[in-house]
Amino acid sequence: MELRDWALQILRSDSLSEKLSKPDCLTDLNPGSAVLIKEPNRPSRMRFQKHSKKEKLPPLHDLHHPDNRAICMHRFAGHELLAVEIMAYALAAFPEAPKNLRLAIAHTLQEEQGHVQLYIQRMQDLGLNFGDLPLYRHFWSHVRYITSPIEYISVMNLTLEMANLDFAPIYGKYFEQFGDQESSNLMKQILEDEIRHVSVGYKWFCKLKEPNIESWDAFLQAQSPMLSAKRAKGFHVFEDNRRKAGIPEDWIKKIKEA
Repeated sequence: MELRDWALQILRSDSLSEKLSKPDCLTDLNPGSAVLIKEPNRPSRMRFQKHSKKEKLPPLHDLHHPDNRAICMHRFAGHELLAVEIMAYALAAFPEAPKNLRLAIAHTLQEEQGHVQLYIQRMQDLGLNFGDLPLYRHFWSHVRYITSPIEYISVMNLTLEMANLDFAPIYGKYFEQFGDQESSNLMKQILEDEIRHVSVGYKWFCKLKEPNIESWDAFLQAQSPMLSAKRAKGFHVFEDNRRKAGIPEDWIKKIKEA
């Protein structure tokens, strides 16, 4: 199956199973012309709803209750589904991107599909089905500012996914603290994948940026105006996770100070 066709299937389908399908063989022989999707199609119970500030995740100290852990899994699955759709958007919108970058995005997309499935299974174990709670536009709001591959990498790999280098271990620690080893192990797997995604993104970012611009300055220039470096971290910064991803020390310092 062509990357282009796969990406458009993900974006246009109202079937979750089609959004999470992984073709046995993917090719990129005919990337075609750019296709810009204003908003992904979804099953009716998973369409974007208006977000209220009151609808926050349960506080960490309340994660002893299985219902609250299920709510977290539902929100995390929603984030991962958005990542799947944004990655599909990048494949459809940037046919001119280097072939190896497109293949890297496709590989990451498949891992994000796996994350959605893992979260769905865990929330079901905790008594919740995907779509039982509202799902929000969140990250999709930045898509209109992603007009090039380097902007995609800045927003997705180096901001939204980098923040998960903090959130995944934080939640994993609290799940373990309250005796939910299975959820904690899931967050460890997510963290390992996200470290790799950030690493791939940073390497490609350095290849694509203008050689006369410092990487940090290029990162800020390629950001969505709705984001900042502060969004690339959690409320505690795990420096070693960024080092494992190959993020330089000056970036780590600036992210901590953001």
